Amino acid sequence: MKKSKLLVTALLGVLAVSAAGCLFSFVYVSWQDLSRQSRWRAARDFAQQEKAAQALEREYRDWRELPLRLQEFRRDNIFTMDQFAAFRRDLDSRLAACGLRPPRIDLNFGGIRGNIRKVTLKFSAEGSYRDVKKFIHGMETKTKMHYFSSVHLTPGAETVKGAFLLEVYLGE
Repeated sequence: MKKSKLLVTALLGVLAVSAAGCLFSFVYVSWQDLSRQSRWRAARDFAQQEKAAQALEREYRDWRELPLRLQEFRRDNIFTMDQFAAFRRDLDSRLAACGLRPPRIDLNFGGIRGNIRKVTLKFSAEGSYRDVKKFIHGMETKTKMHYFSSVHLTPGAETVKGAFLLEVYLGE
């Protein structure tokens, strides 16, 4: 009986040691998994911070380039007074080339805002639909900034009458 008691005690001891080893291995694996997850989380957080830093750097670079872009915009799009005079002559010649003769062109100089003045040109012209369309297309392909803020076309028997409101911006 002593032998069987001893054998049972030995087997219970081996069972306890193996259970402790199994628990230790479960704890070790869980700890490794948590450690791996925290490393992945840290790597993911770092990647997100790096993307945010790159986006901030791009935005900062855009802000640094803004004054240069504004100068280019002014140079390429805003008329000087000499360029406006040339634009006015070009408008007359373009109207004549399209066979449109406006009775008069009214100029309205707006107030100065940020060294830029808005000039509104108001005129009406009558001609064939093809000529009016050619005039509008020719004006829209010009490089300096001007806008048709209003175009009203009225059909007639053989002609189209157009009332135009054109905006130009002058730099002071």
